[in-house]
Amino acid sequence: MDDLIAKKSSFIGEKITLKSIERKDIDSIMEHWNTYESRIGRGIFIPESRTQREEWIEQTTKDAKQGKGFTFAISDKTSGQFLGACSLKRINTVSRGAFLSISIYNPANHDKGYGTDAVKCLLRIGFDILNLHRIELHVYEFLERAIYVYEKLGFKKTGVRREASFVAGEYRNDLIMDILETEYNDEK
Repeated sequence: MDDLIAKKSSFIGEKITLKSIERKDIDSIMEHWNTYESRIGRGIFIPESRTQREEWIEQTTKDAKQGKGFTFAISDKTSGQFLGACSLKRINTVSRGAFLSISIYNPANHDKGYGTDAVKCLLRIGFDILNLHRIELHVYEFLERAIYVYEKLGFKKTGVRREASFVAGEYRNDLIMDILETEYNDEK
């Protein structure tokens, strides 16, 4: 029973809670989705329509049913305010790996620890519930705040995709970072 309670608490952080993203979240998603800062951080440079976001929600639901990936809404633990989304996707059950992504949509909610808390929850879900061995992410080299958080949580830089992204009129490097199950367990 204690193990079941521990697994449920994987979805609750110090500041945030994670829940499955649903169609009813669309208004909150769209509120900051197409701001320049939000799009640059996610690598989406053309504004997207509400219909495109609704289709994305439907796809995340299908992916979860098929065990291919899990996308969560990030909400403030106290107020319930929608903050953004995070996911473990492209889950490979043979090599026990997945890709992590996260976005706090409203820049006013950056630097408040929400992203750090959400990544901690994703790591618990990935390693303690899904039994993953390795979690990888890609991050723009210029997103220094994000890189700092990932390194603080145990991620290691494992490679560079040189000039892989065209952002704001310039080619930019993407960093490849990952954390292994053993490294995660050492950090606990």
